[in-house]
Amino acid sequence: MAQVLEEKAVCPHCGQKLNKWSTPTFNFADGLGWCSTFLYICFNDECTFFKNSWKHMSDTYGQEMGYRFMLHPDSGEASSLPCGSKYAMKGDIIDEIKEAQEKADLEARKKAFQALTDYYISKDVDSLLKVLMDEEGFGSVRVKAAEHLGEIGELRAAEPLSNYRCVNEVIQKKIAESVQKIHKKNFTMECPYCAEIIKIRAKICKHCGKELTA
Repeated sequence: MAQVLEEKAVCPHCGQKLNKWSTPTFNFADGLGWCSTFLYICFNDECTFFKNSWKHMSDTYGQEMGYRFMLHPDSGEASSLPCGSKYAMKGDIIDEIKEAQEKADLEARKKAFQALTDYYISKDVDSLLKVLMDEEGFGSVRVKAAEHLGEIGELRAAEPLSNYRCVNEVIQKKIAESVQKIHKKNFTMECPYCAEIIKIRAKICKHCGKELTA
């Protein structure tokens, strides 16, 4: 069983590159299923195979329908797929541009998570802050960056985290949790009057001079 390479999936009747077509959930023909998540289909309405199929189906079976050239991606078996109109099945064509973008995004996300791990191990607070504050970055990566900052617990990260306002509520919540972790680890807090960082046991703020109540 030879798998068909995508660059070789070409219609032998018109020479057009075949489209990936997402297989439906119901079974077809022998009832054994498609055994593949997609098939290669020729959706060229000017293809001679497709155009001649309408006359063949009408003359042979008295049916107003046609069929398109089909190629199975795993077995390489060529066949035909019935269709009721030239518009039928086109809604299930796999968007190859979108598919390629999704693959690229997945690879970029993997690299971003690997970089996060490196930053965390080396306690690179500045790089973690940069990833977190990148509004165009992956949300899941930014959430993890906020978590890492809380786990590292370096006090110098508390102020930029507290001053940063994220439009994403999930990330903003994670930032607030990380700030709390940092303060807890360092026995510090923000002064309720001037917002400067002070020791949690302080009675008077060393920055604004306000007396602190318990």
